[in-house]
Amino acid sequence: MLSRLADSLYWIGRYVERAEDTARLTDVAFHYTLGMGSTADAASRRARHWEGIVSIAGNPTAFWERNDEATEDTVVPYLTFDTKNLNSIVSCVTHAREQARILRHQIASEMWEALNRFYLEMQRQLVWTSGTIGAEFAHSFYRDVKEFSHLFQGVTDSTMPREEGWYFLQTGKFVERATKTARALDVKYHLLLPDGSVTDEVPGELHQWQALLRSLSGYEAFHKLYRSAVRPSSVVDLILFSAIFPRSVRFAVEQVEEALRRIAVARVFDVEQGGVEFIMPSSTLPDGQDEAARMVGRLRSRLAYGSIDEVFSMGIHEYLVDVQRRCAQIGEAIQTQYFAPRIMRPEEVVA
Repeated sequence: MLSRLADSLYWIGRYVERAEDTARLTDVAFHYTLGMGSTADAASRRARHWEGIVSIAGNPTAFWERNDEATEDTVVPYLTFDTKNLNSIVSCVTHAREQARILRHQIASEMWEALNRFYLEMQRQLVWTSGTIGAEFAHSFYRDVKEFSHLFQGVTDSTMPREEGWYFLQTGKFVERATKTARALDVKYHLLLPDGSVTDEVPGELHQWQALLRSLSGYEAFHKLYRSAVRPSSVVDLILFSAIFPRSVRFAVEQVEEALRRIAVARVFDVEQGGVEFIMPSSTLPDGQDEAARMVGRLRSRLAYGSIDEVFSMGIHEYLVDVQRRCAQIGEAIQTQYFAPRIMRPEEVVA
């Protein structure tokens, strides 16, 4: 597969996942803050809440350059319809659609139609709402974004051959999910327990912990797996270490590891034997060609064999910052290993 095609598929996976994650966080935050009341203390808590959302889903530096305060009137438009914010929902869908347009003849028509149809619908809503979202419109809009993401993933599951292109798409999707989940937990945990303390008692800010779980579609999964009241230590355990919760950091990293393993293998077809596929393990590749897979493997091992006690002894903020740093390094390694153009030396250029 050409590196530019793999690059486009990888970023389609990242952009669609980023749009869905932003919609989840903003939807829960928008409706949670509506019930805070109008007291001075409520206004302060509301501001901290929106500042946290910007830190998770947006570019805080760019946001504060253009806004004096973090409220639903400034954060929601910034994360949803602001075309100058490269992480806004409309920007993510636009970039994913542009990458898919490049691949029109390489992907199923249903994939292109799903992306293009939602992009055009977003453009109509952008004009209709003038870039603002009211309470009566917010929930239905963010639900549409999540449903679009689920539709697109379902279409790709049903139409894409399980070849390199599929695994590059999955790599982008789960690298983005691991990063955004770790960042969401880091910011939210800091807001709720700024001193880093942990307790097995039911927290006073129970509704905020429930909101965190709902933003990751983990509320029902938590009660099914833990069968107990919502407690900080259990929430962190689910979001970081669960091997079966689809939005946990460990689950996402394991999916990245599997996708890279599939990409790294060399497929050899023996036509004389009826097209039998012989697989050469990635361990036989020359040194340096599977650095991304090694980095993912180290992070996966840390999550698979880690414990909640280890997290709190190290400090949850420090632990999550390290996870985010590793995810960023994995993304850079993938970009360098598979997509970065190779610059030819002068002696290699044929006149």
